[in-house]
Amino acid sequence: MDKIMKTALRTLVYAMAVCLIVWAFLPEWRTVSLGLLVGLAASSMNAFLLRRRVEMVTLGAAGAGPRKRGLGLGNRIATVLLVAMIAYRFPEDLNMPAALAGCMVMPFVLLVAAYIHNKRQS
Repeated sequence: MDKIMKTALRTLVYAMAVCLIVWAFLPEWRTVSLGLLVGLAASSMNAFLLRRRVEMVTLGAAGAGPRKRGLGLGNRIATVLLVAMIAYRFPEDLNMPAALAGCMVMPFVLLVAAYIHNKRQS
C-alpha cells in the first residue's frame, strides 16, 4: 500500500508542477490551472484521509486495537465542499469545473498505480 501511495503521490506532484508552469506562462489559462491545482491538493488530502480510514478499519478487524469511530466519508465530502465554496467565492481566480475535476483525480491515479504495481508483482 505504501509503494502504491508513494507512486500516486509522485504522479500528483508532477501534475501540480505542470499546473504551476501553466499558471506562470499562460495567463489566459490561469483560472483553470489554479482551480485544478486547488482540486488536486484537496484530492491528495482526501487520499490520505481514506488511507488512514482503511488502516483504522483493518486494525479494528484484526482485533489489534479498539474500534475507532470517525466521520469517514464526511471528512472527504467536506473537503470537496470547501473547494467548491472557495471556487464559488473567487470565480475570477478559480475555475469551478476545473477545481471539482481536480478533486476527482487521485482515485484514478491510485487505480492506475495499483494496476501497474500488481503487473510488476506478477
